[in-house]
Amino acid sequence: MGKSTLERCLHCRLIVKECICRDITTLWVEHKLTLLTSKREERIASNTGRLLRLMLGNYSLVYVGEKGWEEEIQAEIARSEYTPVIFFPMSHSCDGQRLIEETGKPLNIIVLDTNWSSARRWLRKLAFMEAKKIGLSSVQPSRYYLRRQFKEGNLCTFQAVTSLLEELGIEGQESSFFHMNEMFTLWVKSLAKERGLTFPL
Repeated sequence: MGKSTLERCLHCRLIVKECICRDITTLWVEHKLTLLTSKREERIASNTGRLLRLMLGNYSLVYVGEKGWEEEIQAEIARSEYTPVIFFPMSHSCDGQRLIEETGKPLNIIVLDTNWSSARRWLRKLAFMEAKKIGLSSVQPSRYYLRRQFKEGNLCTFQAVTSLLEELGIEGQESSFFHMNEMFTLWVKSLAKERGLTFPL
């Protein structure tokens, strides 16, 4: 049986014998994620946004390009219990923590779950949105060894989002973020092994 025909878990997308789903504990945080993705991304086994959705309970999913996707985004922006922001993990014009303090509300973080070139195109499509753009105060080295990092600081969806949540200083969730990062490491190692890649120590 070839690698392409190995049976995979429908959730974590690892081959069944490597599945980590039973070890995952779902985390609920006050900030909501609105994940923008595509049906193409859904078919990619190494998509990290899917793994993120297994570990975070407070999220919505919107497929860019599908009928009515703009209206879905507008509905998310209109939620009165959150402050909507677009997350693009590069230099930014707005500090997320300061915005929380100013508004007294948690964030609805709109995340572009795609590759970097597509993310920049999607960002232009979101010009109609009345939402500030936030990024990371500091960008850690990538731990996503499955794809070549074309530019320093270009993090995958999973690592970018968990880095942001940690920067926002969610009290009492340190052990939960440690668990998320531990599961991410196991997931990357499994896919790397499957592809015959060497995982750095």
